[in-house]
Amino acid sequence: MKASRKTRSGRRSPSRCRTRGVWLMSPKAALAFAALALVPVLAQATERLVALTPDAAEILVALGAAGEVVGRERSALDPALKNAPVIGFSRSLTIEPVLALKPTLVVGSAAAQPAGIYDQLKRVGLNALKINQREDGADFADGVIKVGRAIGREDAARAVARRFEAGMKPASLTGRRILLSYDGKMVAGRGTPGDTLIRAAGGINAAASVDGFKTLNREAWVAARPELIVLAEHNRAVYGGLAAFSARPEVAATPAGRTGKVVEWPAQRFLRVSLDSPADAKALAGLTR
Repeated sequence: MKASRKTRSGRRSPSRCRTRGVWLMSPKAALAFAALALVPVLAQATERLVALTPDAAEILVALGAAGEVVGRERSALDPALKNAPVIGFSRSLTIEPVLALKPTLVVGSAAAQPAGIYDQLKRVGLNALKINQREDGADFADGVIKVGRAIGREDAARAVARRFEAGMKPASLTGRRILLSYDGKMVAGRGTPGDTLIRAAGGINAAASVDGFKTLNREAWVAARPELIVLAEHNRAVYGGLAAFSARPEVAATPAGRTGKVVEWPAQRFLRVSLDSPADAKALAGLTR
């Protein structure tokens, strides 16, 4: 064995010696080296997440990643995100507030506008994931899994997705005709989140004859024969309140008008599919009884 390297004092260096051409470290030095080697790994394990839309925000919270969210859209009001800065409104986003947060991943759905926001983010070097591109929410569960995979929580995401899908299966088919209206004129037709909610509640969409959100004339309201009408409560000033709306001839002539089955709901319950949709579908089914 070759002589070990000595210091000026004539002692062997405590940090290393060489045996047969291999440098050996003391236990203390080895631990220090291992700690330094772990620094990049630990840094990579901490995500900096930005949610462009409320549905993306709720998924991140459900997956236990709220503590890693450094930016959120203004209507993402979960208490777990109260300390995350607001980056704007999902319908009119710009990239500057997002870029300033130095995120490792930006997540949002098709609700984020302008439509080119994802391409803009990618052009400046940010990792942007677009989920939930179908308005009717048919790809919602898949979006949950995509987010989970992107942040290293796929098992948790699959569990959340399974619970969501199970909750969206109607307990029974009531056959009740339901009409969801944004403002007392515009209704949720085929291919809308409202249509998905009605089917999950076991009902029939009384506006299934139209695609998307459409305004119905008086004759169409009567022909729809809704047994339950749900109005977006924030538009009360537009339709004049429940009493005034129910007194309209085209509403009074419907089964819902005759039996007083006209109610108000927060608009978000039927304007987008969310993790709350199974509970909303159950509540909607309860209103038809």
